[in-house]
Amino acid sequence: MKPVFFLTLITSLAASVVEGSGRTQSQARQPRPSSGLATITIQPSLKLDEVNLMQLPESLSISPRAANAFYECRSSSPAPGDSDCNNIVDEVLALDQAITVASNACLTFQYGTCWGFFCSLCQTLSTDTTFIGNQLISAEALCVANGQIGTIVSQDAPQWQAGFVYQGAGLPDYDVC
Repeated sequence: MKPVFFLTLITSLAASVVEGSGRTQSQARQPRPSSGLATITIQPSLKLDEVNLMQLPESLSISPRAANAFYECRSSSPAPGDSDCNNIVDEVLALDQAITVASNACLTFQYGTCWGFFCSLCQTLSTDTTFIGNQLISAEALCVANGQIGTIVSQDAPQWQAGFVYQGAGLPDYDVC
């Protein structure tokens, strides 16, 4: 049986090698217009204090939109499978689409034990799946590869967050607006 990859829109809320994963971040490609995405309304359920955020290593900040990004890794029992999260990264990068994410909305990517997410926190954000995939690569390398869940957060406008949680776990909610 072939595994199924899900992409869901949740409403509410120079290449460099990434250390730890051996994966190379993709250079921006010319995005194609996005096709329709399924939508579900949900509220993030995990309020987190931004005091625990650490500066993203410079080696992972190749995009101007990620230059002032922070991250947090947290223990999770059980933790998402690293191979499941890597499948999500591969699928997101393969989409090669331009995407507009409404203010306080999240895209979720579900595969096996892993749920990846990308949220626009404060305003509508136009981006592409290459940028989203690169942020997920960072979360995978910093957190999931070490048996944890994790989030990358940009506190500069336009504020966004990306990362991985175990299937069905609440999405983080950082108040950075």
